[in-house]
Amino acid sequence: MKPKVTFTVEPSEGHHDVLTIQDAFQQAIDFFDLLSDENDPHVVWKLEMASTNSPFTCQGEPVDTRTWAGAYDAVQGTLDAVDRNFQRIASGLDFDETFPRSKLETARRMLKRNTNGIGKSTAQFFEKSPPRSIHQGDAVRYFSEVMAPVESLHSYLFSRTSRQERSSLTGRIVEIGTDYDSPAIRLKESNSERLVWCRIGQASAAELAEQIRAGDAWEHKRVRVRGVLKYDNNGKPIRILDGSVSFLVENDVAIEDLGDKSFTEGYSVSEYLDRLQENEFGG
Repeated sequence: MKPKVTFTVEPSEGHHDVLTIQDAFQQAIDFFDLLSDENDPHVVWKLEMASTNSPFTCQGEPVDTRTWAGAYDAVQGTLDAVDRNFQRIASGLDFDETFPRSKLETARRMLKRNTNGIGKSTAQFFEKSPPRSIHQGDAVRYFSEVMAPVESLHSYLFSRTSRQERSSLTGRIVEIGTDYDSPAIRLKESNSERLVWCRIGQASAAELAEQIRAGDAWEHKRVRVRGVLKYDNNGKPIRILDGSVSFLVENDVAIEDLGDKSFTEGYSVSEYLDRLQENEFGG
């Protein structure tokens, strides 16, 4: 039997159990968008079933358009991440690092509908696993208890920004992660040794994702990040936005290669210093 994913939308009591076409269809579209990977356009979700009876239900199956065969293996990782994060939201937690960053805005649109108009969104990801439901109360709690503190902190940090300019910082990578849900690296700046989060711009993120690895942080690789550099009121760098990263190559130089045997013009060091002190080399 081919695996399928089922999604069900139920109206909220505040709307007198009336589910609008816009809410139902857009919620389903956004849900299957969460399960789609723009980097693999050959895998699409084939509509297997849709029922307009209450509650609204639809069912999809992943297929590869090159063969029109099932493509469940291609979406297994995404299904695991979305399934796990549905559980997290229902438990009052935020999305974790496994959830695709590019899908966060879509997921939050779904949650916003769940606060007004949609009472419950339910997904059956795997045949033998229990369905995952997000109720209206879960969505309300997410925006009031999970998102609000993050947005408040963001406003606090950036209200302290005194100026910004297009510039760069050089330092060593100490962490690879996200900064306010954006791909980012944390830099130990070379001069001040301040720790600065550098958000990676959309144009550079895909390329950097192919280049960067955990070892770059473990080995504290040296890089230069160029972007919009923000400073605090004391003129200290606090963050880079829309950054691009260049790895700096460090060449090993032997100590003997630094010497210049002709520098003392054939004299010993002590004799050269004596003659220099007597101004014998002056014009």
